[in-house]
Amino acid sequence: MVKSIKLANFRSHGYTELDFSPNTTAIIGCNGAGKTNILEALYYAFITKSFKSPQSSLVSRDMDFMKLNVEFGDNKINNLEYRLKKSSSSIARTITIDGVKKQASDVIGTQPIVIFIPDDTRIITDGPQFRRNLVNGIIIQTSREYLAAINRYQKLLNQRNHLLYSLKNKRTTSKDQLFVYNLQMAEPISVIYHYRDELTQFLNQNISQKYSSISGGKDKINIKQLSTLPKDKHGILSSLEAHTSDDLALGFTSKGPHKDELAIGLNGFPSRDNLSRGENRSLALAIKLCELEFIRSRNQTPPLLLLDDVLSELDESRQKHLLEQATNQQTILTTTAETGNIGKYEIVRI
Repeated sequence: MVKSIKLANFRSHGYTELDFSPNTTAIIGCNGAGKTNILEALYYAFITKSFKSPQSSLVSRDMDFMKLNVEFGDNKINNLEYRLKKSSSSIARTITIDGVKKQASDVIGTQPIVIFIPDDTRIITDGPQFRRNLVNGIIIQTSREYLAAINRYQKLLNQRNHLLYSLKNKRTTSKDQLFVYNLQMAEPISVIYHYRDELTQFLNQNISQKYSSISGGKDKINIKQLSTLPKDKHGILSSLEAHTSDDLALGFTSKGPHKDELAIGLNGFPSRDNLSRGENRSLALAIKLCELEFIRSRNQTPPLLLLDDVLSELDESRQKHLLEQATNQQTILTTTAETGNIGKYEIVRI
């Protein structure tokens, strides 16, 4: 549970301090008042990256540092602090909890976050990267093994790509290290696929019911992981080896979890190009509600639900389904005016 937040030089906030209700808090203010920035700060604090922009843009304009403090916890209150120091060529970050330095991996999952934003329909309509980011963002908050595997894979992928680029451009002629990278990558890839399959199974078990309750129909949603590599370590290694010549010609790694797709179908048709605006909104909402339920079922700490001005984007029926979830965990939402649809909530005006 999040108790409070303090912002110093965070985007439009020179200095802001807010306390939050253990139930529902409505941050009310006109457009441009900095409401979204507060939700962005909370998301950044516990996910360690922004949901909308690079880290360097979090520091207020014409300032060279940013400080963010969040008090959270139930029985014991912890103080999570970020300090960013910006120079002309780089930005340095320090993370502490109760004064003890931490890595980003130590923070992720301590307070799970689920955020709804008006752009959530891009999960359906835009490219595979949006769906991969969704999958990774869900699982890293519920499994430290997955988080470690993703980090390990990304490091090896960067090293492999650097070598492939150097070989293609004749900056080096040594290919022996490629097999070593292939061998090392097989383990984290197998872990990544295991957890992605687990999430996909959960989605398939729950999303049709959630979508139908929103749409009022009896629709069938099918979700499938389209993996570019086999699932077992031996098969992964063999496939990476088999594609090495193609990768040498391309200068980068062409197969792996970073290239996979989450295929979403509605009543047997691909959702990306065949849905109306209303169907896209209903499907995106159903996916996010499944995300909320998945994280709640696999993390001892209930997720914090953040709603960024989404009520104005939803009709009354979709608002109802979303706000029913607000009673199950701590919720912080932004809006431009008070509304009776939210139920009981505490108001913070900015």
